[in-house]
Amino acid sequence: MRPRDRCCALLALWAAGLGLAGTARADEPAFRYEAPIAVQRTGTFIELPLPVEVYAHSRQADLRDLRIVDARGERVPFGWLPPRAGESQAIESTRDAVLYPLPARPTADGGWRSPIDVVVEGDRISVKRLAQRGSTTEAGARSAGWLFDLGARRPSDPAPQQLRLVWSGPNEFSATFDVATSDDLRSWRAAGVGQVLALQSSSGPLTQPNLVLPSPTGRFVRLVWADAAAAPALSGAKVVTTTQASVVRDAPTELVLAPQPAKSKGANDAEGAARALDFDLGGALSVVGVDLQWTDGTHVAPVRLQGRTRTDEAWHELGSSVFYRLDRQGSVSSSATLRLYSTLRYLRVIPDERAAPLDPAQTRARVHAQLARLVFPAQGPAPYRLQVGSADANASALPLGALVPALDDERSRFGAAGLAEWVEVSAVARRDEAKQREAALRPWLLWAVLVAGVAGLALMVWRLARTPARPA
Repeated sequence: MRPRDRCCALLALWAAGLGLAGTARADEPAFRYEAPIAVQRTGTFIELPLPVEVYAHSRQADLRDLRIVDARGERVPFGWLPPRAGESQAIESTRDAVLYPLPARPTADGGWRSPIDVVVEGDRISVKRLAQRGSTTEAGARSAGWLFDLGARRPSDPAPQQLRLVWSGPNEFSATFDVATSDDLRSWRAAGVGQVLALQSSSGPLTQPNLVLPSPTGRFVRLVWADAAAAPALSGAKVVTTTQASVVRDAPTELVLAPQPAKSKGANDAEGAARALDFDLGGALSVVGVDLQWTDGTHVAPVRLQGRTRTDEAWHELGSSVFYRLDRQGSVSSSATLRLYSTLRYLRVIPDERAAPLDPAQTRARVHAQLARLVFPAQGPAPYRLQVGSADANASALPLGALVPALDDERSRFGAAGLAEWVEVSAVARRDEAKQREAALRPWLLWAVLVAGVAGLALMVWRLARTPARPA
């Protein structure tokens, strides 16, 4: 074989080697990490909230590389559960009311002599009990009714709706009463009539202890029995206030993170990194809120927030706020959470240049992240496993409507599960390491082919130059 042919064959061999190195065999996606699913409450469908570790092990930002398999290794279908919106719930709070017995009979003009008096000193009202003949127990036993002091109420406090009576006997009774309210024990407003009762039944006692208060109601409530002989012996009363509050059913997860040394990336980033604190969330999470907290003392920190999902991308602005912790001799108040709606893994906090730098030893970032939840049917033999960590896997989640029929009715019957300890699949880890070595070697192999090609061309030119020209 001539030298020129040998050079061409060598180049073809190098090119074939490069082609083999750059072409990967189309294998099934392999998952590097898996964790057993521990079913805590059985059900036809099982709900599984995902911890931060799932995001840390995932090779794709949107958790596309996630699988559920049964004990045989067969895939189990699953779907993503959207977070439920907050619902309005009635929250009931109670506090004690002070009660005083009324006299046995009204005055000559049909009114009632008050057992207490009020003293107004500016915005403050103090209650003074008037002296009565006989003991309190005797007065209450023969009284025609009761006077209730609901207590002072600030303008911002919600108005009470009910007065819940407590009695010591008898076991069965039915008593009717008249109600009036007042702010100063002098002018009274009629508030209608009511009834309390107690009955015995085979299923247990039946009681109606509530006195409905009018709106608006005063601080003082007067109850007069229609028949004092049939009335129960009261031993106390509770002021009942019911408020409507929005309760978050799928609350975000709170992560308290310690800072890491900030790393600059390029000349434009060096100035911000010099005073910044960086926080690693552990995975690309859906962040809905951020605030700063300190261990002790008073701190005021005007800052800018930046975020990114990978270390090789530039920081983008998230917003700015002033976080604080004010210590007033043991009474501590803190700033509100800054609401954000962004997907990020790395958070950077940059203090204002007019403020002091943040102390990494005392500063912590509290991140509110909306972690994903999934649901899967309990099909196939248990135990189930969650697999994650593949750069080649396609999304396998089904639409929720196709997976769970009548979601609103079925959700209350969902089972519950959590994840056990994570395990790294050694064979997949070795294959990933081999791919990384191959990817690192591929540029060198390409350069070798190029150098060999240039050398071969130079050799051919040299050979042609030395070959004498044939006569015409």
